[in-house]
Parts: sequence; C-alpha cells; structure tokens
Amino acid sequence: LVIVASQTAQAGVVAYDKVTGELKWKSPALSGGAGYVSPSIVKVGGEDHLVMITAAQGFGRNASGGSVNGIDPLSGRMLWTYGNFQCGIPVPHAVDAGEGRVLITGGYNAGSAMIKVEKKADGSYGVTELFKTVEFGSHTQPPIFHKDHFYAQYTTNERSDGLVCMTMDGKVRWRTGEEPAFNKGGAILADGLLLATDGNTKLYLIEPDASGFKPLASAELLGPGENWAPLALADGKLLIRDHKNLKCLVVAQQSR
Repeated sequence: LVIVASQTAQAGVVAYDKVTGELKWKSPALSGGAGYVSPSIVKVGGEDHLVMITAAQGFGRNASGGSVNGIDPLSGRMLWTYGNFQCGIPVPHAVDAGEGRVLITGGYNAGSAMIKVEKKADGSYGVTELFKTVEFGSHTQPPIFHKDHFYAQYTTNERSDGLVCMTMDGKVRWRTGEEPAFNKGGAILADGLLLATDGNTKLYLIEPDASGFKPLASAELLGPGENWAPLALADGKLLIRDHKNLKCLVVAQQSR
C-alpha cells in the first residue's frame, strides 16, 4: 500500500494499491487541521498501527483541537485517539519507542509527549500518557531513537537548545545550545552513528552518547540558509541538499 495523509473533510488518511493505484481504503476525517506530518508505523503488541498527527488551532497553551490518531494500516479503521498533544503546525512524524510507546514532538511551544498504547481484553485499545515536557521537542525532523535515548534538534522559533538528548522518561541529559548550533537540520542513524546537518552549512558525524555531545567529524558542505531537508542514505551514499544544490557524498568506511 501507498498511504497518503490527505487531511480533508472526506478522509484523514487514504491508502492506494502501490501497483495499480486502486483506492484500497480511506479513514474517517480526523479531528484537527492539516499539518505537514507524514503517517508513520509503530508496533503495538506485535501489530502495526499507523499514527497520524493533526494540527491544533492556536499555539502554546492556547492551542486546541489537534489529535494523535491510531489507524489500522490494512483497513483504515480507527483504533485509538489521544488528544493531549497540541501543535499549531506539526511537522515531525510519531516515533516508535518500543513496547507500545509512541513519542510525539513539535515546535511552537508544543514540546513532546510520550504515550503508551495497549490492547484491552475486549479488543479495543487504551492510551496512557507517560509524560509531557516542553524541555524536548523538534520543529522539522523526527527525533532519532538509539539505546533508550532520543536525539533531536530543538532550535525552534521560541528557543535555541541545539541538539538535545533525552531519556525514555523525559529527562534531558544534555543540550548543545548554540555551541554548536543545530537549527532544524536533518539527521539519520547509520551503523550506530548520527549523520546530521546543522540546518545551515555543516554536516556532522556524531557518536550518540547519553553522557555528552561527541562529534567525530564535521565539514562545510552546504550553502548558508535554512537547510532543513531530511537526509537519505543508501549503500554508503548520503544525499544532502541546500536551496541550490543536491549533493551525493560517500560516507561509508573505506577498506584499506
């Protein structure tokens, strides 16, 4: 299936046959407005759930009306809804944190929320909020989950926390602030290492470590500006781009 977040009054999410383009299912309209979020898959009790986040009206404490929705990816049936995360312009998709836990993040003073989804005896699903915090969030890219810690660039319109590391229970271990600054850039995990652009000119290779920021290498590779694009990696080749150029970099370790 190819699953698309149509976010219309007729259907929140739609699935098509990837070969023929035939419409396979559409979900009901979802509570909340249209954002930039892509649907993502998480595991709940060994089952796939499709998670879709919608936009709130307003920002910060005044935001309301948005929702986080669990959908059966094979039928479009609504499975559960969580209504205590409100982001006026949501962008990052939900992140599977294992054991039915889902991390939701945003900018615009939305911060983050961790929920746990569990199947009940009657076959329905319940949602428990594990924590909420404004000390960790992400404006454009979903956090990276590695060894029970989350890493995200939490420089938004309201704060400049840089690259931030958070535990599974919502405690911030460290943040880079503006030394160095990480401002909405893309990041990807490969062979236990982080490849991340800083949202401006640099690409970093980082060892993700809960004890502190550990850069291994960096290079000036992009033109200055708001370089917020996600990264793509295949066969040791990394795609990055700024507003004028797309570059393919060989980042695999070379044999000697």
